[in-house]
Amino acid sequence: MSGQEPAGDYHISKNRVEAMVDAVFAFSMTLLVITLSVPILTKEQAATELPSRVAAMQPEFLMFFIAFFVLASFWLVHHKHFHFVHAVDKMVVRINLLILAFIVLFPFSTSISGDYHNVWIAVVIFHLNLMVIGILFFIHWYYLTHHPRLLSTEPTRKEADCGMYLSLMVPLAALIGIAVASVSPSYSTLAYFLIPPMHYIIPKYLCP
Repeated sequence: MSGQEPAGDYHISKNRVEAMVDAVFAFSMTLLVITLSVPILTKEQAATELPSRVAAMQPEFLMFFIAFFVLASFWLVHHKHFHFVHAVDKMVVRINLLILAFIVLFPFSTSISGDYHNVWIAVVIFHLNLMVIGILFFIHWYYLTHHPRLLSTEPTRKEADCGMYLSLMVPLAALIGIAVASVSPSYSTLAYFLIPPMHYIIPKYLCP
């Protein structure tokens, strides 16, 4: 019964959860492009004004790429979590559904923060959305590592600890973004550029 919960417990295939997660991530990442609105110009205006209009969309393009690659990193983390999973129970399903709810919401928070990148509440909605997703991933990994009956291969202590630390990267970046937003909303999303170096620093210096 590989990929299913043992008899007598909640029956759902691990593969069905993975398929749903993959579909929602793919859909949400595709929807992000809708946050980039094509400038509405006449053909006569387009010849002269289109370059400047596209250049003025720099904040929207920045938000798009940040959002896309952050979602991609979440998808990779989920794939890494499920590498160890043999079976799922009700709690795993519930945590995954909560994660997907905020993933589906992400194109909205990206759109509003891209359109109003200099408005505090708009960018804070974006940061809070990412913070909640990151916290849910932390809970997801914590639950899995404390319920070995669900795992086909138990992670080592180093893998378990590193997973905890790495899951907190996005919430930490979101907190920094919220703090920066109180001074400069437009620059607060640059906090997520801290994530790539943290991927190097955490495994090298914080894991036992």
